[in-house]
Amino acid sequence: MPYPELLKPLDLGFTTLKNRVLMGSMHVGLEEVENGFERMAAFYAERARGEVGLIVTGGISPNERGRPMPWGAKLTTEEEAEHHRRITDAVHAEGGKIALQILHFGRYAYHPDLVAPSAIQAPITPFAPMPLPARRSSRPSPISSTARPWLSPPAMTASRSWGPRAI
Repeated sequence: MPYPELLKPLDLGFTTLKNRVLMGSMHVGLEEVENGFERMAAFYAERARGEVGLIVTGGISPNERGRPMPWGAKLTTEEEAEHHRRITDAVHAEGGKIALQILHFGRYAYHPDLVAPSAIQAPITPFAPMPLPARRSSRPSPISSTARPWLSPPAMTASRSWGPRAI
C-alpha cells in the first residue's frame, strides 16, 4: 500500500478520527431546496457509512450579508441550527464525524446587499460590494465577538453539536 498511514486512526488531541480520509467541503446545492437538509443528512450519512474519517460540509454563511444569494443558507438562528443538527445527528448515527464550514461569500455573493473588505466588484456578480469599515486593529476579532451567543466558545461543549468537541 503506497499510503500506509491513510487508514490508521488520527489523534487530534480533542478527538480521534477513525482514519485520515477527509471529505473536503463542497456545495451540494441542496441547502436552498425543499427538503434539502433531509437530503443532505442522507448524503453525508452515506459517506459516514463509507468510513470517511472527517466530513466537512459546504459553506454556510454566518449572517445575511454573507449569503451567496438572497435565499442562500445561513446559520444565525436556533431554527437554522436545528436544520444543520439533522445532518450532524445522521452522520453521528453512522459513527462519522462532521465539521461545518462557515463561509462568508464577501464580494462573490450574488445579491445587492453584499459586503466585502473593499468595494472591488468580483467578475462573477453584477453587484459591487459595500466596503466594510477599516479595522482599528490588525488582529482578527475573536469569533465570540461576531458569532451568535450559542456559537460562542462557552456554548461549544460536548452537549452541543457545534464546535471542536462535536466533531
